[in-house]
Amino acid sequence: MAKFTFGLQSVLNLKIQMEDSLKNELAKAIRKLERERELLNKIEFEREQLIGQMCCESSKGIRVSSLKEYGGYISFLVQKAQIQKENINYARGNVDRYRDQLIKAVQEKEMLEKLKEKKYEEYSAEQLREEQNTNDEIISYNYNRVMAGEKNGYKK
Repeated sequence: MAKFTFGLQSVLNLKIQMEDSLKNELAKAIRKLERERELLNKIEFEREQLIGQMCCESSKGIRVSSLKEYGGYISFLVQKAQIQKENINYARGNVDRYRDQLIKAVQEKEMLEKLKEKKYEEYSAEQLREEQNTNDEIISYNYNRVMAGEKNGYKK
């Protein structure tokens, strides 16, 4: 009995490796997106803290130069937050791109696995037919031998 071999096994193995690689890349992209979000949260928290501090000091009385410095730094943080939002959008795009690639790779792998399963079923059916043919030949041979023996005067 011949061993089952799937002709596209090397392609299937490659698709499995690609899927694993894309899973890793997607995980990295997700971690990067989370870091970018955390950085935005820190910037916004710092801005809120600074606004609160500025309000507290201005109620006690603050010099105009200090107020100007607060305003300048708050403007800087707003710009920094805007840039960070762009970084988040870029990171989100990377996550979406890797997710789409992973979905495609999984679909291709599953298609090959279904094909392999179908080919294995065909192989199994062919092996069963061959086994049945062999059994039929053995039974026919034995029957013909017994019949030939009875014609020659031999009985069981």
